[in-house]
Amino acid sequence: MHRASNSHGAKAALAALMAFALGACHRGPSGAAAAAEAPPAQEGEPAAARGAGALSLPAQAGAENPVTTVTAALVRLAGDIQVVGTVSYDQDHLALVGPLVAGRLTRLLAGVGDHVRRGQALAEIESADVGQARADLISAHARAAAAQMNLRRETDLAERRISSAREKEVAEAQWITESAATRAATERLRALGLSAQDIAMAEKSDQGGRLAMRAPIDGVVLERSVTLGQAVERATDAFKIADTGHVWVDLDLYEKDLPRVHVGGQVEIRAEAYPSELFKGRVAYVVPVIEQATHTAKVRVELPNQAGKLSFGQLVTARLVGDPTTVATAVLAVPRAAIQRVDGRSVVFVKGPADGAGFERRLVELGVSTGDQVEIRRGVTVGELVASDGAFLLKSELLR
Repeated sequence: MHRASNSHGAKAALAALMAFALGACHRGPSGAAAAAEAPPAQEGEPAAARGAGALSLPAQAGAENPVTTVTAALVRLAGDIQVVGTVSYDQDHLALVGPLVAGRLTRLLAGVGDHVRRGQALAEIESADVGQARADLISAHARAAAAQMNLRRETDLAERRISSAREKEVAEAQWITESAATRAATERLRALGLSAQDIAMAEKSDQGGRLAMRAPIDGVVLERSVTLGQAVERATDAFKIADTGHVWVDLDLYEKDLPRVHVGGQVEIRAEAYPSELFKGRVAYVVPVIEQATHTAKVRVELPNQAGKLSFGQLVTARLVGDPTTVATAVLAVPRAAIQRVDGRSVVFVKGPADGAGFERRLVELGVSTGDQVEIRRGVTVGELVASDGAFLLKSELLR
């Protein structure tokens, strides 16, 4: 009787255990088993990119700042080159000013930082050579005037047959000789650095040996290397003047990039001091010499600087825009404004289907870029609509 009771209890326990196992099978996996069967997340995908729904701007924000879209399309991109460069003088708009004759500095009329105009006097010197040249010009003028009067008299006498034709010819030759001497004296003064106005004044009044050093170009005085009373020679560089409205940017490019650079190519310059401004120039010269130490070649860019914002010696970032005509294969590209950074990754916002609303965030892999266009190697297909202007607003909405 006792053994029968024990057998009955064992059967009941076994039935209960089987019922529990059967119920667990119907309910499905749980815990670690369920986690093991879930689909894995894409490798390297940021957490914010998983499970995100459609994005759209609030009605008021969308009305004030509408998001415009562009179609992802195939275009030819040559690829830009970005490199750091240095602003330097435009050698075609730079002048060294000094005396063309020895003398002593008697007046200083301009200093470092002064803006000067072409022809403006920078300093004055006193020179014995200039004084002698002025005296020679005055004497030459006097002799030429006397020779001209003698020629008129001899011409009148010859016409009245009072003097011979020979005397008239001698007077004419003398006048020609003295006129040539006057021109020679004038040219000597010009060679010493006197302007036409200075020469005209020398004929009217005694200017002695004073000589003005004048600016040959419009610009800014960068250096003044003389002082008052200093004796100067012909080889003295007294002033350095530069026209800051024109500058060069010197670049060092690796030889592997040189085939993509050509004279006349467009270059975009950005300076840290003016992050929101873009300065545009052109490649003016590619030095045909590779420096052995760095395996780079010098490239010179010319650009206007009328506002004077770029300073000599300033470091800038240059982007040499690629020429798409040199590329045979087209790639998928979108405007640069469409590319946003989220969690350290590049993303674009793709417009939903026609019957849907909002934008879908897509991780993308970028390739080369040219100007405003950036290659998309993966993440977007041809023909899809991508947010361009206003994409940053969608990013802000995403990160709220």
